[in-house]
Formats: sequence, structure tokens, C-alpha cells
Amino acid sequence: MKIKLSLLALLVTLTTACNLEIEPFDGITRENLASVPNALTYATNGTYALMKDMLEYKGRLDFRSTYARNLHQMLEYAGDNVTLSGTTTDPLFFAATREHFPAMENATYIWYVAYKIVNLANQNIESVTEGQNQANDFLLGENYFMRAMAYFDLLRLYARPFSHGANNPGVPLRLQSATPDKLARATVGQCYAQVEADLLKAATLMATGQSRGVEFASKEAAWALLSRLYLYKEQHDEAIDFATRVIQSPRFQLQPTGSYLDLFHNSPASSESIFVIKHLLQDDKVLASIGSMYLTDGLGWGEVYISESLRNLMQQHPEDVRNELIKPQLANDGVTVVTRNGVPKYFITKFSYQDGIVTLSSPHVIRLAEMYLNRAEAYAKKGDTPNALADINVIRTRAGLATSLYSAGNLQGASSVLNAVLQERRLELAYEGHRAIDVYRNKLNLDRTFPGVQPKVVVSWEDPRNIYYIPQDEVIVNTICAQNN
Repeated sequence: MKIKLSLLALLVTLTTACNLEIEPFDGITRENLASVPNALTYATNGTYALMKDMLEYKGRLDFRSTYARNLHQMLEYAGDNVTLSGTTTDPLFFAATREHFPAMENATYIWYVAYKIVNLANQNIESVTEGQNQANDFLLGENYFMRAMAYFDLLRLYARPFSHGANNPGVPLRLQSATPDKLARATVGQCYAQVEADLLKAATLMATGQSRGVEFASKEAAWALLSRLYLYKEQHDEAIDFATRVIQSPRFQLQPTGSYLDLFHNSPASSESIFVIKHLLQDDKVLASIGSMYLTDGLGWGEVYISESLRNLMQQHPEDVRNELIKPQLANDGVTVVTRNGVPKYFITKFSYQDGIVTLSSPHVIRLAEMYLNRAEAYAKKGDTPNALADINVIRTRAGLATSLYSAGNLQGASSVLNAVLQERRLELAYEGHRAIDVYRNKLNLDRTFPGVQPKVVVSWEDPRNIYYIPQDEVIVNTICAQNN
């Protein structure tokens, strides 16, 4: 298969196992990529573009399908922070209701694109010799980061949490551009070890040199993802170490309380953003954007609202600045909240209003607040209550709750220090794809008995539907790739 490198993007149309050849374009070939000015930059930029571009899949373009949108919905809609208010033909319905099946379109698309990211990163890594050029080394680091991030995404969707057993099936590890079509799933432990190795390598390669901005990888982004990885692996000291490195970096500061909304409405410019999927005006997917499902404001479907359970938790403190991300639709009396199918229409604006455009946003992959909360959880599990509460109180103070802080004698309704941390994670990281994984990896059940189209059940942390089926296309071609139960 042959493709061209252009200045705008690298369009990739490979299967997860095929060889990639770079056809000459303005004198660039795979063999001389390392020596042609900016060639590796263009190739690396193509890897990032896969997260937000609409790609042809199975011979057609679906305006609803992008990696960022599908990943968001598959992680977030299956939790307890949001609720879908009605039926829809969009495959997001099956994430919200947990009615998964092997040919589920958004799940197969994510798998397809994640392995494109992996394969293109592999090609870029193989095309350049490390240690000959500092600028190229930095770009190599970005590619190791992107490969690690793609595998981490796959593990969060298709494999049980590390805490449930390192010997459980993970995903196939394709670490070279030429790998067999048939490749068994590595264990969860092997996959996490590979993600860890890639992130450590990325951080080393990007240790010197200038970051290209928060829409690109950096050593701090690698540290931040390592903090999350070690938290999931319950390596508490390492989670604390890497979170602390990011917190102490002069590059990032928590967004001030008074401009909290700008953290989301203008994430590329926020002092808190570590890594975002940057969308410009030409990237706005309008009715297929993430925010379109959460808000109707001239544009948008506005069919997914804050869940009753999260709303009740947030309304305990009306002064909490995070309430400002919630926008109720009121009836003509100016008081009554309008409902849809019995679900109150509390819109969510976390993914709206970038540059004043209703449907435009650049969603966070990692931001600084998570580092405080990662560190707090690790401290809590080590039994270090003072430091755990100190970290969540930093987040609570920024939220405007300086008079309602946690203490050993007042855990704000939580039953333990760990549950206090998880409660604050739920409030601060709401709608960002963390909640269900936070619950299940801590072997807790998830209460979804609130209004919406989902079955009104308490989901066991051991339920096999907490993860998605391996895509049908993969198990047909790759017959030694075992299916999830």
C-alpha cells in the first residue's frame, strides 16, 4: 500500500497489519525521511490528525465518527455522570445502554483508528535513527507517546482494569509496522508494561527541546500519563512521583476560579491544559461534535444531560464554580426546568463555546487538576490522610469551596478518605471519561438508577459488559484474538 506525505496531513489507509510505504512526494521517501527538513514533523502531525479527522471506514464517511467523539462517548456514557434522554440511531445509544455487540460501529471504529495511530507511530519510529538529531529525537518521543496513548485507550475500553488481574487478556501488541495478521492478545500486564516503557522512552527523548504546544506531546504529558498508569496499576509511590513532577513544572498552573469556564471553553490557551485534542474552526464537526449532544443553543441536539445523582451531589454547594458548566432549560415561567421523556434538561457546556462557537471545543486528554487527584488517591491508598486531603482541598478551594474543605473529621458525606477522593474526582473530572473506570478499577459498583433510557440497575464491578467486545472484523481476520465474554 502506498500513501503520500503532504504539508496538511498524512492520510493513512492501512489495515492494522499491513506494511506502510511512503511514496515519494517532493523528494521525500521512507529512506530519506530523517534527512529531509520537516519531513518527520509532517508525518508526526499526521498521527495527531487521526484523533480528530473523519476517516473513511468500510468504504464510507460517517460525519458522526471521529476518534475523539467515539472515545468520549464510549468512556463517559456508560458511567453515572450523564444520562441519555431518548432513543437514537447513533451508535452512542449502545454505549449509554450498555447493549454492546461485536459489530458495534463506534467500538469497531475506535479499534480501527487506534491501530492506525499505532502503525503510523511505528513507521515514524522505524524511519529515524535515534541520537543523531535532537529535533528528530523529540519528535520520536512524540511518536512513542502517541503509541502509548493509543494502547492505553484500547486497554481502557476492551480489557479489564489492571487491578482485576494482570493475567487477563489485554490487546494485541503490534510494535513494528510489519506484524502478522494473526496475533494473540497480550496479557493486561504485558500491555501495561509496554505502555509504561513507551512513556518512559518518550519522556527521555523529550527531556530537552521545546514543546510544540499543548496539542502535542511533551515530557510533562508523558509524566502525566505515567501518573495515571501507575495509579491504575496501584503503584502508589510512582503515581505520586510523576504527578508531583507535573505539579511542580513551571509550565502549568491551575486555572483561577474566576476564569474556570475558560479552562474548557478555551482549553488550548489554558494554563492548566497538559494535552488537548485541538480543534480549529475548520475542525468543527457541528452536529457531530462532542458538545452537540450536551447542549442546544441555536445548534446542537441537546439530548444528554447531567445525571440526577451527580446533579444532587453538585447542588449541595450552589457556590461551587463547577455548577456554572450546567445550564438548565427553563419553561416560560423562568423557574420550571423543561423535561424530555421525563428527564430534566440540564445542559452541559464543558464542550462548547470555543472562540464563541457553540459546537467547537478542544477536549482535554490530560489536565493539571487530574494530577492533584491522582496523587490524592495514591496518598489515600498509602494511608497518608493529611496529604490526600490536602490535595483534594486544593481542587476544592479552586472550585470556590474554601469554607467547605475536607478534614479527617468532615469528609463531606464520604464514607472514607478514598471515597472522598473518588467523590472529588467525580465532581472535578465529570464528563471527561474517568468516572466508570475510577469506580470499576477500585472494585466498586456503579449505581445507574436515575432517569434516562438506560436500564435502572446497580452495575457490579465484575460485570463483563463493563468493557466492550473485541470488534467482529478483528476476530474474523485474526482468529487467535480471543473475544471478550
